[in-house]
Amino acid sequence: MTQDTRLTAPTGAHALSTPTGARTFNPPTGAISRRRFGQMLALSGLAAAFPWRIEAQEGVRTMVFALPELAGNFEPHTWVGFGDTVHAMDCIGRGLTHMDFDNPLPQPAIAESWDISDDGLTYDFTIRAGLTFHDGTPIDAAAVKRSFDRMKDEDDPTRPDLSFALDNLGGSNVLGFDVVDDMTFRINLAQPDAAILGRLSRPDMILISPAALDEFGREVGPNLASCGPYRIASVTPNERLVLEAFDGFYKGTPEVGRLVLQVIPEPVAQMTSLASGDLNITNLIPHSNIDRLEAMDAIRIEQSAAFISAMLAMNVSAGVLGDIRVRRAINLGIDREAIVREVFFGKAEVPGYINPAAEQGFDPDHLRHSVYDPDAARALLEEAGAVGAELNLISENSGFWPRLGQVVERSLNGIGLQVTTDYLDGGTFNARLFDREAHELAFLQRSAFFPDPDGRWSPLFMTGTAGADSITAQSDLPEQAQLDEMIAAANAESDPEARGQMFVEINTFMADEMMPIAAVVNTFLPVSVSTDLEGVNANALGTYRTFLEGARFTG
Repeated sequence: MTQDTRLTAPTGAHALSTPTGARTFNPPTGAISRRRFGQMLALSGLAAAFPWRIEAQEGVRTMVFALPELAGNFEPHTWVGFGDTVHAMDCIGRGLTHMDFDNPLPQPAIAESWDISDDGLTYDFTIRAGLTFHDGTPIDAAAVKRSFDRMKDEDDPTRPDLSFALDNLGGSNVLGFDVVDDMTFRINLAQPDAAILGRLSRPDMILISPAALDEFGREVGPNLASCGPYRIASVTPNERLVLEAFDGFYKGTPEVGRLVLQVIPEPVAQMTSLASGDLNITNLIPHSNIDRLEAMDAIRIEQSAAFISAMLAMNVSAGVLGDIRVRRAINLGIDREAIVREVFFGKAEVPGYINPAAEQGFDPDHLRHSVYDPDAARALLEEAGAVGAELNLISENSGFWPRLGQVVERSLNGIGLQVTTDYLDGGTFNARLFDREAHELAFLQRSAFFPDPDGRWSPLFMTGTAGADSITAQSDLPEQAQLDEMIAAANAESDPEARGQMFVEINTFMADEMMPIAAVVNTFLPVSVSTDLEGVNANALGTYRTFLEGARFTG
């Protein structure tokens, strides 16, 4: 008989923190048992900081996954970043296609197959028969179209403010959607797009029940009904999201019957809960703790390739940043080896340019764009008359961003600029990021939300997207028209090898001729897992995607 190990906390315990006066706890560096780890916590006084109760429920197993926060709104079409929403959407939702990061090609999901016209402009998707959304609404072509129409139709009363989904699907290249017959849904394109099958696997492409849209309208986010492996059982904002296995999932009912996405923001609390068995999996543990966790017998660390890219966006419409010599100086002035060493404790890579080494589009020659040359940077600033120029950098105030900001600010001030950094909460950061009048320098993060080289290009750097028009304002540059043409040509190429080489050339062109972005570092999320849990997709979790339907307990 199986047991449910379910985390609960006293009412109002929305977050965990170290109690005032508790002794400092330094995690052990050698192998240690779970029991001994708990004893050490008790002696340190930290055990009282984590007031979890463990309740058992017969017949159900629960898997607990740590979240950094939980706003409780899972609206796919306003999703722009990380945190709670991406994890929830991946567990609750599914789209027409799926990419699991173990197979490099898009796989059928809610669509069982697709046909592409000879000119590459029409994609017809055959919907699997007999599927329903979590609320029992049948999935057919009309239901699929309803989800996609609200991306494009600005008059749709259910469309949320600041909807970014269309940009991530293909922007103006997406002409529209049709119902061909009851079970055939069509996407019409202006230009061929070889990456669209991958784009359809993104978190913001998950399907939404039309009945939920009718009932909740613009408030569908807190009441999301989709068709993924788990459905919402309860939501307690700032605390936890409880999900139940969906027996109508197209791959079959997940073996783990209940999934709890629990807010545990502090690293010490995460480590404590992992060691005690109250937490089963997290990708939140800082890079600095990887070596310590690897020495503990109750936990294993899994890591993926370095798909996550941190970049510095330079707003070319802002003052001295309009001069490419200044942008090149900034790029040369970033000490990336110091970033790998000081920010990521050696668990990261110096980047090439936009595409990391794990993806097509990377070439070892691109590493020349990450050379640290402060003398050359100073010379360029002098030539441009920009020595002493004051620049403001905006950064999020969580995770590795503050440490990264400190190193970048130090580097750029060292070449003769006067950079100050504003560390902002996520909402304030995004508001300024998408307003070209409200920022000069800004950190960007891009992950392999689907492992295709264009996943970083069309959504961010083509004219008409928020990235090119507002974040970098590079659509103002005369070279932008050629970049648009190069990206479009690469996405019209059906041969994977030839297409990969075209993205190599795209990386080279933007770095050499435009430089609106300085690549800063590539890394991964360390995935910490209880040793009695198998089937965890670490490659996906290492780049924020959360596919837990194949997970199972061994004991």
